[in-house]
Amino acid sequence: MVTIFPLSQDNMLGFTLDGEVDEEGMRKLLMAVEAKVVTHGQLRLLGNIKNLSGIASYQSFWNVIKTKKELLEKIDRYAILTDHAWLSAVSSGLDWLTPRLQVKTFRLNEGERAHQWLQESGEERTAHAHSDPGESAALREIDLGDDRLLGLAIVGRIREADLDRINFLMEEKARHHGKIRLLLEIVNGEGVKSSNWWVDLKSSLKFYKHLERVAIIGDQSWLKTSVKLSDLLTPGLEMAAFSTAERNRAIGWLG
Repeated sequence: MVTIFPLSQDNMLGFTLDGEVDEEGMRKLLMAVEAKVVTHGQLRLLGNIKNLSGIASYQSFWNVIKTKKELLEKIDRYAILTDHAWLSAVSSGLDWLTPRLQVKTFRLNEGERAHQWLQESGEERTAHAHSDPGESAALREIDLGDDRLLGLAIVGRIREADLDRINFLMEEKARHHGKIRLLLEIVNGEGVKSSNWWVDLKSSLKFYKHLERVAIIGDQSWLKTSVKLSDLLTPGLEMAAFSTAERNRAIGWLG
């Protein structure tokens, strides 16, 4: 059974694997990993591996992970807590999965040491990210694998500088492709306080007339109703709302 748990830093995620690998647990883990990657770009993972029936069980776990290559490449450190000697040996070869991935194993009672290892250089990375004038604490760009599409995640309260950034990115897409297909993911509800948020946002968009399709992802109860109403009131612009579990469907709809 796979369960997830939070860690002390937002760019970290922990999970426990106890017994057989279950489909629902893996689905939730992959969703949590994807949300962290969208918000923070890189992820540090702590795996608490308890009771396993054998190598086949752990292999099935990694077979699922490897199908999400785009997420795997965003994990830069993976700490494994286990008392299985064979697992320590197998895990030492995981680095080949992606050149950026550092893997280190610890005994189950060394959780504090594993956590400290994950934290190393965390402050330096944060300081580097904040030195980039293009970075924003409230807005993140999402690579959708298609240059025609613009992906943005709202992870905090949108301010004037964020609107300037959105307008700049939209201008770039309009210049190169004429029309803009936009994916907006609401990761943090703090950035979207009202069901009228789209009306407020579009009034600040200088290239609104270039928008062709807008997919909005979020789990807010009012979201689908709000987007459906906006779609009816904006002829020439197609809008659709999707839950976070429907992210791939949203990207497909945009393309």
